[in-house]
Amino acid sequence: MWMDRVSQMKHTIIQLITQTGKMFKATPYHVVLVGDIFTQMRHVKVGDELLLTDDGKQLHKEKVESIAEISNGIGAFAPLTYEGTIVVDGVAASCYAYSHPLGQIAFAPMKLMSKLGIVSGNTDGMHWYSKMLVDWTQVLGAPSWLIT
Repeated sequence: MWMDRVSQMKHTIIQLITQTGKMFKATPYHVVLVGDIFTQMRHVKVGDELLLTDDGKQLHKEKVESIAEISNGIGAFAPLTYEGTIVVDGVAASCYAYSHPLGQIAFAPMKLMSKLGIVSGNTDGMHWYSKMLVDWTQVLGAPSWLIT
């Protein structure tokens, strides 16, 4: 199931390359595991350790060797798993942007509705549930600690 899936959108992405050449790309607000802490991509620094897997089973830490900001990235994909985590290109990451714990809480109803067969995934664009959460955040105002 997808929270958001936009194949043609242009945006800024951050590219991380580890000491063995493993590459991971995501938007600045997407969340990745740095050590044992969920961190927004824009806060990752050279020397931070990402959790990686080569075989899909065993996780190991690997240091970030370089970081680049790419202004002409195309496509944004936010799958939703029941665990709230995902491995992308061998890198352990959160399914969410901004905050993993808040994402787990906010998307718990969507996961339950999916399990019960009430909602299904979308093919392209933002899922109606995700859109509703974005709209509520804009009306209520996002806390500054979340977006700074």
